[in-house]
Amino acid sequence: MLKNLLLLIISIIAGIIIIVAGFLWVSPRSTQVLKIILPKSFFSLEKAPTDSLSGEVASISGKVAWQSRIAPVAILINLPTRLSQGEEVDTYNDGNALIGFAKVGTITEASNTQISFIQTLPQNFVVLQKQGVADYLKSGANPLSIVALDLLINIDSGECSIFVDKDNALVTVSVKTGSASAAFNDSDNNTNVVSLTAGQKYVFDDNAITGKIKAL
Repeated sequence: MLKNLLLLIISIIAGIIIIVAGFLWVSPRSTQVLKIILPKSFFSLEKAPTDSLSGEVASISGKVAWQSRIAPVAILINLPTRLSQGEEVDTYNDGNALIGFAKVGTITEASNTQISFIQTLPQNFVVLQKQGVADYLKSGANPLSIVALDLLINIDSGECSIFVDKDNALVTVSVKTGSASAAFNDSDNNTNVVSLTAGQKYVFDDNAITGKIKAL
């Protein structure tokens, strides 16, 4: 009797497993079932985080391209364009672009410059300057940081010009007004921080992982 009861229970469990397995085999083609099985994602590739800052490519001259969050390549633009976190602005041989973020400041890209706006959160505004020359004018209270090769630059106040010479692995930070700091990890993985004031420039050799402060 007990043996028969045990076999009955095992048969019932096996039947339930087969039914559920068959349901899941057929149903994954339905987005409704996938929504039930998979946890809801709060990340959107199409839209920047709601608390991130938005800016604008306000002034354009020459050849300038903009790459959206979801586009595989950049497209040429000739009109003011809204700019969000995760997007990029590139200038070509004759191109110049003026970019503004109301609570941060302005960025002026000279020709042959690439800047990616990797994070535009109010408490952590970070751009990646891949190459070229850009002028940064900090007018807001929010922090403004630039990654250039293996150097991290924080503009505390005022205006700085940054030149990324990708071919020669050099970064030059020129402080026109105000103050800034530059940080990097050396070959021993020690963090080095250099403070800069108006009238100084810092030339960083990315290959040698060292830099020098000079007068403008």
